Amino acid sequence: MRSLAPLAAIHLAGNALLLWLGYYWLGLGETRAATLLWSALVALLLLSLASWLHGATFAYFAADPRRLTAAFRTSLRRLGPLVAAAIVVLAIYLLLAAWAAYSPRPAFKIASYLTLTFRKPVKPASVLAVLNAALWLIRWMVVPVVLLPILSGIATQGWRGAAPRSRKPVYWVETPVLLVCALWIPLQLMGWAPHVGGFGMEMFSFVVRLIAAYLLFVGAWLALTFLTSGGNPRVTQSSTAVSP
Repeated sequence: MRSLAPLAAIHLAGNALLLWLGYYWLGLGETRAATLLWSALVALLLLSLASWLHGATFAYFAADPRRLTAAFRTSLRRLGPLVAAAIVVLAIYLLLAAWAAYSPRPAFKIASYLTLTFRKPVKPASVLAVLNAALWLIRWMVVPVVLLPILSGIATQGWRGAAPRSRKPVYWVETPVLLVCALWIPLQLMGWAPHVGGFGMEMFSFVVRLIAAYLLFVGAWLALTFLTSGGNPRVTQSSTAVSP
C-alpha cells in the first residue's frame, strides 16, 4: 500500500488536470480557423497527457521491480502508439454511441417482422430493450476486456505488445464491475441532487459527493489497471537467464 501512495497521488492530481483541460477544451469556440486549430492542439495535448498518465500506470503494474519514474519513461517512449490506440478506442465508442442513437429504427423493423412471423404482437420497446442490453454488454464488457490488455501491452512494448491476450474467465466479471464503479457510479453520484435545506447544505452535499465520486473513480480505475497488467510480460527483469 505504501508503494501505491505516490501513484495514487499522481492520479489524483493528474486526472484533476485532465478534467480541467477537458472543460477548457469544451468551452473553446470554433468560429475561426485560428480557434479551430487551437482547439485541435488542446485536444491532442489532452489525449497525449491522458495516454501518458494511464500508459505509465499500466507500465508500473507490469514491471518487476516497480519503479514509478521508469514507468513514466517507458510510457513516454510509447506515447505515439498509445495516442494512436486511444484514437481507435474513441472511434469505437463513437460508433457505439451512433448505433445507440440509430437502434430504435431496427428495433421497430425487428418487432414488425416477429409480429408477422409468429402472429403475436411484439412491442418495439421490448426489442429495443434487448438491443440496449446487448449494447451495454459490448460497451462495458466485451470492448474493455479485449482492448485493455492490448493497451497495457502497447504501454510496455509498443506495437509489439498489441497482440490479443487470453484472460481468465473471472476477468470478464471484474472488468465491468470495476468500470461501473469507476465511471457509472461517480456520474450517478454527481447527478444525484438530495433534498437539503439551504444553499450551504447544498454546497456541502455537492462537495462531499464530488470528493467521493472522484476517489471512487481513481481507486476503481487503479484496481482495474492492476488486474489488467498482472499477466503482461515484465518491462524490466531483475535477472536475465543465460542462453546455453
